[in-house]
Amino acid sequence: MFKIAYRRVADVSPFVYLPGADGLTLGMAVTLTSGALAKGTASVKPTHIIMGPKREDGNYPAIEVNDNIVFETTSTATVAQTVVGSAVTLAADALTVTATATKGVFKVLTTDGATTNSTVTGVFVEPAAVAA
Repeated sequence: MFKIAYRRVADVSPFVYLPGADGLTLGMAVTLTSGALAKGTASVKPTHIIMGPKREDGNYPAIEVNDNIVFETTSTATVAQTVVGSAVTLAADALTVTATATKGVFKVLTTDGATTNSTVTGVFVEPAAVAA
């Protein structure tokens, strides 16, 4: 799950309440598409992080992703120190990251380098274009 590690500014991110697909969960990276939240995909920068369960009105509380929020999560593979500074992709669950740097959207700032499930911090970025 993506949780706020720290903010680079003293501001607090307000919750927004948006409709979304069923099954989105706390800490999930999601994308706002056609007015509704959808589970994030590997190489698309998420627009929001889910901050609670779906409400009776069909809306999810979420915060917008921005450059001033550093998130913490775990990985599905070892994220070594050599990956720091590179962007990795989202895992299929949209709650964790992989160690794959091709078209990554989560720029790793720190990692504990633990085997398999590394704890990492980072920021969301646009994926780099793949050279033709």
